[in-house]
Amino acid sequence: MATTSVQFRKHLSVTDGFVLYTTAVLGQSLIVLPSIAARHAGPWSIAIWAALAAISYPMARVMAELGARYPSAGGVTAFIAQGLGVRVGQLTGVLYLTAMAVGAPSTALIFAEYLRKLTNLAPQWDIPVAGAELAVLVAINLFDVTAIMRWQRWVFFLCIAAVIGTIGLALPHVAPTRLIDVQGYGPTGIAASALIAFFAFVGWENAAFAGEEFTDPFTLVKSLRAAVLAVGALFLLLGVVVVGSLDRATVAASDASLVDLLRFAVGNAAAQVGALLAVVLIFLLMLTWTRSGGRLVVAMARGGLFPARLTRIHPASGTPRAALVALGGTWGIALAIYAFAGAHIETFIQLSSANFLATYVLIFVAAWRLLRGRTLRLSLIIASGAVAALVVVSLPSLWYAALTSLVFAIVAFVRQRHAAPPLHSHQ
Repeated sequence: MATTSVQFRKHLSVTDGFVLYTTAVLGQSLIVLPSIAARHAGPWSIAIWAALAAISYPMARVMAELGARYPSAGGVTAFIAQGLGVRVGQLTGVLYLTAMAVGAPSTALIFAEYLRKLTNLAPQWDIPVAGAELAVLVAINLFDVTAIMRWQRWVFFLCIAAVIGTIGLALPHVAPTRLIDVQGYGPTGIAASALIAFFAFVGWENAAFAGEEFTDPFTLVKSLRAAVLAVGALFLLLGVVVVGSLDRATVAASDASLVDLLRFAVGNAAAQVGALLAVVLIFLLMLTWTRSGGRLVVAMARGGLFPARLTRIHPASGTPRAALVALGGTWGIALAIYAFAGAHIETFIQLSSANFLATYVLIFVAAWRLLRGRTLRLSLIIASGAVAALVVVSLPSLWYAALTSLVFAIVAFVRQRHAAPPLHSHQ
């Protein structure tokens, strides 16, 4: 019988850190959200992309420093537990997992939508295809971690080259008048766009879940600057070409940013290339998120929140197989709820963003307690201010985070009362 381990293999490099950062942030966000943000806010979305790109480095820098100082499969939950207590660390993990519970099915459905553009499948196949993709993601993550990372690295760099090529083809078609045409875009749409665009920059904390797998935990910090520059530039340029080259009717009817840009710049044949690129990028994004979700389940099981058998690491592959299967099960349930509820993808994205935003609040409250000295003070001020501003404009969507927190508090209280010793003993 094969033995099991509770320790992850140390095998990740600076380049791997760059790939984990960028794939966690890009993917679905890169190919879908520029169109959705432009639909809600028009040219104002470009300013939103620029602002989020500017504040992303301070936010990511703080998270990378915390992840390096407190390396754990629990990622952000580990340093939040250090700064705010074990219960708050557990709450963060629950918020993160429930964000993934609604975020993963919506991302898988976008994957199915793009695959439909390649294969001419009927729309009723979207949910089965999404379910199959989630199952494949879990299955791939059961294999050797070193081989998976090597494959992911090369495919990712090829995809980024293709995205840059798409932007280059679309730039000559940008009409300056479209970049200043703000008629019809009001405060409500701009606020909605800000929360949706924030989802594009969720993921800087994601690489921290691989903290135990770096030989030197400060590799996270070393790989950060290049990742932030790449992500910020790509989002800003895509925002410009989507708003500046696509008409309002196209933006209103489609979420397929890359496909629409290639169709407009080159023709229908190139649009197929854009759809293929989108499918691969979404898959890479979700591969990283599946990896992180499995490791978070392990960390929460180590803390006693989940069954102890979920802490096991398969020694040959270096993967938490039981945790990954459990994660896949929650995604199956969430996708079924989505199918029966008839929800909209944008609604699920907003709910997921709201929970991620709640975790960001806890991250930076913990950071103020854990990061002493002046070195990171400016980054903390900028990042905390940005998160506070996002909370203000996103209050109507934060009910999901509030409900998650309330349920967690009730369950924690009941468990504590059940575990408490009796007040009196009898001889």
